[in-house]
Amino acid sequence: MKPAKISRKIIGPLGWQEFSGGNWLRAEEQVMLDRYLPKIFGFYMLKLGHLSGQMDGHHSMIRKQVCIAPSIATQDIVAELTALPIQESSVDLCLLNHTLDFSDDPHQILREVERVLTQDGYLILSGFNPMSLMGIRAHLGRRRIIPWSCQMFTPMRVRDWLNLLGFEVLHDERYAFTGFTNSQPLGSWFEQKGRLYARPFSSCYLMVARKRTVPLTPIRQKWQLKKTIAVRPLASS
Repeated sequence: MKPAKISRKIIGPLGWQEFSGGNWLRAEEQVMLDRYLPKIFGFYMLKLGHLSGQMDGHHSMIRKQVCIAPSIATQDIVAELTALPIQESSVDLCLLNHTLDFSDDPHQILREVERVLTQDGYLILSGFNPMSLMGIRAHLGRRRIIPWSCQMFTPMRVRDWLNLLGFEVLHDERYAFTGFTNSQPLGSWFEQKGRLYARPFSSCYLMVARKRTVPLTPIRQKWQLKKTIAVRPLASS
């Protein structure tokens, strides 16, 4: 298995329109977000990366929404995603739309997400699946072209990372049965059949996970011995 951390710098897109099918993909993921965002409450939402920053969060109950990205574009804060300038346990929801795909150290990004999330905070992330038409296309001479220039991790591998960090995956969506060579997928009928019968081979996945905090030291119940009752003999008459 290839290591997740690599030495080469991955150049990610500054917007969805920079790659073929990007606008369609953004619309599909927006529909999913609009379904999950109203169910998550809190004070602060953190969007990591340029693609996440361009997602619409108006359906969310969380009104304070901040985007962090490593370069100037649509962000509110310019910073490295592997060292977030955010206080520990202060964010209720982190949004990562293909953020791990275009990172040279996805493990560290997830560790930072776990650090800044509150207890029982939420994480929504999406990514490209290498076991798909998208993954096949990446091996056919398109490694230097966005979006095929990214790293791709199987959904099961990402689930393992989340489990190790103490997250519970609540939802796992599979979609985009296309190689992203065109601005539109092969057809809505093909997409529907793929979501029903070919989930492992989808080009994209979206997961909703929740941070679970378990105390390291179990709280033991304090046991006390019952006081003995002294019984005096009855006086003889």
